[in-house]
Amino acid sequence: MKRFLIATVVGALVLGVTAAGGSSAVQSASKQRAPEPVVVTDIQIPVPGQAPVTAYLVRPAKHHNHLAGALYLHWFEPPASTQNRTEFLSEAIALAGKGAVAVLPQLTFPWEGDPVGDKSDRTKVTNQLAAVEAAYGTLLRQDGVDERRTAVIGHDYGAMYASLLRKRVHAMVFMAGDATWANWFDTFWLGLPADQTVAYRKVFAGLDPVDNVSKAHDVYFQWAGRDIFVTPEVRAAFSAAKPTAKVSLYETADHFLNQPAKDDRLAWVNTELGLR
Repeated sequence: MKRFLIATVVGALVLGVTAAGGSSAVQSASKQRAPEPVVVTDIQIPVPGQAPVTAYLVRPAKHHNHLAGALYLHWFEPPASTQNRTEFLSEAIALAGKGAVAVLPQLTFPWEGDPVGDKSDRTKVTNQLAAVEAAYGTLLRQDGVDERRTAVIGHDYGAMYASLLRKRVHAMVFMAGDATWANWFDTFWLGLPADQTVAYRKVFAGLDPVDNVSKAHDVYFQWAGRDIFVTPEVRAAFSAAKPTAKVSLYETADHFLNQPAKDDRLAWVNTELGLR
């Protein structure tokens, strides 16, 4: 049984994995290479014209060259305790233990403000995208990160923002996101009259995830069979938009997805990024 040991170091956390009883994981019977110590730091990322973005920076404690990089974008769905930058923290720590740097920003729209049904919603999306791109830029500037070995992993609205990154990433995991911004905004907030829905969809012209998801070199779609928010038609639209993508459908999972999805996701990202 393994556990994380945590020590506070000048505003950061250093995490190392040891075997129960205090013996080193290097000495474990499996003889696998032990994850190296990882540092988790709270950072503030400046965004022109906006408030700074709060994020976790997760990286190996020791300096390395040619590190992989991962940007993690969290989901919206309650409970509130998981719809924030902590959603993927354990995954980021696992990647860092194998030689990657990860940035996990706190997203704010629509988490901290509702859509209202007009052109200002497009502005809110583009402002949040600017913050996401600032977080990705921060990742690329981290000491030792090789920008040719990067991945963005997003869930729900986080996946939708991941699809819009203008700077090309090597790999993207798109988890249970919608094809368009207008659909979820209208369905769960606005309830627009039928004669206004077409005009509202046009507000997001050029910004819809299904029209942008093909930008990443390699894409992995993860869908849930019991997802009440994502329809089979949405899944099909994404497959048509990126026919070369890897696709997994977890028949018994809900929108949160499940442990098999996490295991598959980590394995795929490890392979894509060339992690040991």
